[in-house]
Amino acid sequence: MRSSDARGRLIDSARRRFAADGTLAPALDDVRRDAGVSVGALYHHFPDKQALAAAVFAELIGEFQDGFLQILRLEPTAEGGIRAGVEYHLKWVVEHRGEAALLLGDRLESPELRDRNHAFLTAVADWWRPHHAYGVVGPMEPGITAALWLGPAQEYSRYWVLGTESSIPRRAVDAFASAAWAALRTED
Repeated sequence: MRSSDARGRLIDSARRRFAADGTLAPALDDVRRDAGVSVGALYHHFPDKQALAAAVFAELIGEFQDGFLQILRLEPTAEGGIRAGVEYHLKWVVEHRGEAALLLGDRLESPELRDRNHAFLTAVADWWRPHHAYGVVGPMEPGITAALWLGPAQEYSRYWVLGTESSIPRRAVDAFASAAWAALRTED
């Protein structure tokens, strides 16, 4: 939690409220009051709720991506990395249910998000490249690779966040990890 800067406090407040109630329900003034900032400070940093929601979305994506890259870099094999990526995604969804619902909803574009995504895809491509070079996986094609790697787990997550289960069954994690590996590995 940031307490020193108005922008950070606004993002923290919005993140809590959006995760609990969605982006439509909380009023900007409620977020502002929770953050303890003036009306002028709110509008100085965010001209409208869309801009604030986009900032929250970019921060959440960045946190998810940072954690994803950390686990990916620990995996020396392509199979280990692909499976770990799926497991990380599903674990993150369970640990951040409200925030996951935000990320799995409408994509909120911003320059910050584009920069984060570019850095993330570059890092994933750097990890992917040697595995492709020795023939275990095909070339990385960002849209296709992402859909095959995390698409089924993300779709499952959309249903899960709306339910009442407190965890994702291990058999589901294993099924999605195995499906991702089967879809992305090269044929023997």
